[in-house]
Amino acid sequence: MIRSITYRRIMNRSLMVAGIIGLVVLVSCTLNDLWEDHYLDAPGRVEDNVLDLIGENQDYSMFHEALVKYGFGGMLSRNQYFTVFVPVNSAFEEADEYTDQEWEKIIGFHILYAKIFSKDFRGTELLTTIGKYLKMVDHGDNEYTIFESRIHMSGVDNYCQNGVVHEIDQLLIPKPNLYEYIMTLDTAFSILQDFLHSMDERYIDYEKSERIGVDDNGNAIYDTIWREENYFLDHIAGLNREEEAYTAFLPANVQVRSALDAVSEYFGEIGELDEAAYDQLLFITFSGSFVKGAFSHDDFPDSIASVTGKPVEKAQLSFTETDLEVSNGIIHLLGGMTIPKTYFLLPITIECDQKKGRTVSDTKYPIEQRSDTRASNGSFVWYGCQFVGDYIEFAVDMVLKTTYWIEWTGPKQGPSHYQISVKDEITGQFIPVGDPVNNWTKGNFVVVTSGSHTFTEFGTKSLRITIVDELPLIGYNSIYVDYIKLIPDEIYDQ
Repeated sequence: MIRSITYRRIMNRSLMVAGIIGLVVLVSCTLNDLWEDHYLDAPGRVEDNVLDLIGENQDYSMFHEALVKYGFGGMLSRNQYFTVFVPVNSAFEEADEYTDQEWEKIIGFHILYAKIFSKDFRGTELLTTIGKYLKMVDHGDNEYTIFESRIHMSGVDNYCQNGVVHEIDQLLIPKPNLYEYIMTLDTAFSILQDFLHSMDERYIDYEKSERIGVDDNGNAIYDTIWREENYFLDHIAGLNREEEAYTAFLPANVQVRSALDAVSEYFGEIGELDEAAYDQLLFITFSGSFVKGAFSHDDFPDSIASVTGKPVEKAQLSFTETDLEVSNGIIHLLGGMTIPKTYFLLPITIECDQKKGRTVSDTKYPIEQRSDTRASNGSFVWYGCQFVGDYIEFAVDMVLKTTYWIEWTGPKQGPSHYQISVKDEITGQFIPVGDPVNNWTKGNFVVVTSGSHTFTEFGTKSLRITIVDELPLIGYNSIYVDYIKLIPDEIYDQ
């Protein structure tokens, strides 16, 4: 009896498995038939590349001609995947006149390094071969637009061995990004353009440059590879990058000059500044010109922090034109400009353990960063010098044409007397500020107010902290200092 039941169970399972296999085979055959029908009905042969596929359709002849003319033929013939949004010939009938360079960007704006079928369509942003994004919008009911051009759903999914083609009704004209827009403005905006250019840096990439010999003086000669960087664009606001969004408030030269005239007591006449001081002034001037995020005029908040951390107050802004869209944000052209005193009337803190702008009287002595939780950033500097006259010197940028009170502090180490001094702008001599201070008796990290000094010009200044008395041990003096701070007289008591 048991063997009979077991036999029937085995037979039932076998029949079930056979049925499943039959169903799989039937479905597979049906899917294969559907694929073969799609394959045979596809406009373009599977062995063709994208360039050939586009060239076979007379409605795409003008776009095909542009692909070949502007150098995309080789790229679209390669063994990799592409998606191309192809405008029909009628899209070219009312096209504006463009340079060859502009046409190259326009054509590249229609091409993606990916294979995307209509089943993948959705509201999204697609990265094109020129590094700019195409925004696709899903309107529902199987209707889509891409960068304000309608996708002809009857002309999608034309595929071949290295990609797919979708038909659209208009040319896709890429918008400039913020940086490109600014640099194409006329000379009425040259001060803003100068500001961005002032942070360009071109230098030799020694890691990639090949050493090919030496000159008569023994200096290495390289097959030089150059690199270019821009401090503002690379570290503060990527106005030239497509993946980030910014809002810009752009003043013309006339507004900039008016704003600078209003604060000239702190900076002096623009025409009298040297290049370094002028560049520093421009940094302050445009501290509130860019904020993160794309904000239309109506959506802009009453107050927001700029990319440099300065407050931007909507109530203080006036405009000649608003809501100009670029590929990575929105531009508002200013009708007037002010430089709030809060942008520049600030304490300047020299973190003495930082190497930038720091020099010493003699490099034979050791200099170290040492840790202490009581220090401003958890560390201070030790300079193991020995004699009277040894010093640490600091170059300080963006010092205003005004009076500053000078404070400093550090640990209670070493028996030496320290003196703060400032380099005179005319004679070049260092002028003491206040009396020498015994670093031992002042106490641990007690703030010392040395006194005040008036700077008669705006720009970069030099400060020193110097050993001025080596009692009680001759030849065993060191400098231990945490920070030196310059506080404008106007805010010293606040």
